[in-house]
Amino acid sequence: MVKYKWLMCLLALVLIIPSVSSETISVWTWYESALGQILRDLVKNEFTPKTGIEVEILTVPIEDMTNKLLLAYLGGDAPDVVELYSNTAVELGIRGALVNLNTMEDIGLIKEDFNPMLLPALQYKSALYAIPGEVNWEWTFYRKDILTEIGVDAPVTWDDIKELSIKLKARDMETYYYYQGDPTALIVGKLLPFSFQRGTDIYSLDGTASTLDSPENIAAFKELTSLYTEYKMPLEDPIFTSFTNGETPVQILQNWYYHGLEITAPNLLGKWDLALFPGTKRPDGSIDHTNTGKMLVWSIVSSSKKRDAAWEFVKYINSSEFTSRFMNLAHASSDKARIFFSNKNSIDSAIFPDEHILLAKKSLETCRMQTAVIGGQIANRYIDFAFNKVVIQGDDPEGAIRQAAKESTLEIQKKLREFERFINEL
Repeated sequence: MVKYKWLMCLLALVLIIPSVSSETISVWTWYESALGQILRDLVKNEFTPKTGIEVEILTVPIEDMTNKLLLAYLGGDAPDVVELYSNTAVELGIRGALVNLNTMEDIGLIKEDFNPMLLPALQYKSALYAIPGEVNWEWTFYRKDILTEIGVDAPVTWDDIKELSIKLKARDMETYYYYQGDPTALIVGKLLPFSFQRGTDIYSLDGTASTLDSPENIAAFKELTSLYTEYKMPLEDPIFTSFTNGETPVQILQNWYYHGLEITAPNLLGKWDLALFPGTKRPDGSIDHTNTGKMLVWSIVSSSKKRDAAWEFVKYINSSEFTSRFMNLAHASSDKARIFFSNKNSIDSAIFPDEHILLAKKSLETCRMQTAVIGGQIANRYIDFAFNKVVIQGDDPEGAIRQAAKESTLEIQKKLREFERFINEL
């Protein structure tokens, strides 16, 4: 009888403990130092006990990630999961290096946690090659003490930015607009919101051509370049220094600069504030604040023999629970980092002033990433060329952007032919 009771207790214990896997997966991430340790601790203390999946985490500098991944993939030594910049996921995926996550179980539920405007950067036709992770959108930083002294409100629209620029220049001060990201897409990052706010994109729906020569995109390009040709906005600015000393009291920057200003200018506490990315008035009078930015994303490498375990990890690291915990631990760490994730459910848990939480939620809701097209990274450079022709050389903006449309389309068509064998397999 005693033996029987012991067996029954053992059986009950087995039934109440979730089944676990003894698999070990390898993960490449860019997180290092304090952030890397937080990631390792959360995985060790939460993910592994829950799933039984061990995780070997290797830190790889983000600028080296793509090249190292390709070499490891070709050499048969690639990780199971990798953290990438969003603009590299589609071309890696189409070449067969990444798993189409639309084939994974629960993908529909996972997508519900993200602003759908983030996903076009990670998908091509019916394939999705990554899940959004950390996200940087654009919003407006302004010195409220200086604007109060001048007697103006925080800018809401691009028209407000232009008027404010004139008033600030009269006082030897500047307004600055900056996009930080892939060096080949710095001007594209500035242009895209002007296109998005006009209800268009810079590529055709089927991804086979540029639409830069459409009336909407010509108008978008003209407005962008006018900031520099008519309103003489600076092309470069020592962001932290000029914001601190008041020389450039209005700056349109990505959200990670919040942390930078806290660290570099503690003396300005209470003297600066945030506003949404400048918008464009719609015909009904409402304002379109669509902005853009950049993302870090998570992908499963196609050579992985542990896809189910890798998918469990990807789901975990993008869950509301993980992202909420990571954000708060990052801020509590020695780095005092301010990080936002694409998971829209985790923003409410961020240690942030209530009014800035609301702005963060609205900014994420209106953040739209560049649509991925084959050859897009190379085609982007023609927008840079057009911008420089207009702003530096004084060329006609319509002629310059029409030429960019023609050259971008040729580049896309060239790349489509090059990738044809991969695309046909989708």
